[in-house]
Amino acid sequence: MKKKPKIILLDVYETLLDMSGVERKVNTLLDSKRGYIIWFELFMEYCFVDNCTVQFNNFPSIARATLMMAAKKLDVSVAEENADELLDLLKQLPVKEGVQEGLSQLHEQNFRIAALTNASENTVRLRMERTGLISYFEAVLSAEHVKKYKPCCEVYQWAAKKLDIPLDEILMVSAHGWDIAGAANAGMQTAYLDQRKELMYPLAPRPDYIERNLLNLCERLRAGEFNVTE
Repeated sequence: MKKKPKIILLDVYETLLDMSGVERKVNTLLDSKRGYIIWFELFMEYCFVDNCTVQFNNFPSIARATLMMAAKKLDVSVAEENADELLDLLKQLPVKEGVQEGLSQLHEQNFRIAALTNASENTVRLRMERTGLISYFEAVLSAEHVKKYKPCCEVYQWAAKKLDIPLDEILMVSAHGWDIAGAANAGMQTAYLDQRKELMYPLAPRPDYIERNLLNLCERLRAGEFNVTE
């Protein structure tokens, strides 16, 4: 059994913010029901490529480049202004249902709360300020400061140092299996929010918690059920 976590560290995109509007936009731009899936897989793939090479490109640049790659793959054309619209949409995402209530419950349980994102710190902080979420967070941390992207272990190790706490006292919460794999291998406790959109990597360490949403995870933590998976 692992110890009770002291910090809940949350991913942002798809974990706190709803990407449904982006999915619809990309599918329309690429004229395919699988357009978003193809683009997002390329997006993540080339973030990971940057991790393995000496170059580092910012999140919007990779988003734009891989959108054009997805368009070429699907033999369609995407205008520059349409790519700009997509990047703007990523700055205006709505909060997922139940997130604000979940953060409130975590606060009531006296957990420290922080965010760890691959996106720009300024972009995420501004969105959190406009949605009112920022008051729950003691820190918004971005991988841009490490010049690596999650799931690189260096990102999680850096976050733990910034929060001044041992890795095993942090619970990383994410809707992305690759994020969970990275955090677990770095030494964090992990909670996977299974939204039936992605698959867990079966060769990675199993998450300490698997829940459908943040509210369900809050109930598990309130009950004192630490390091239990379903």
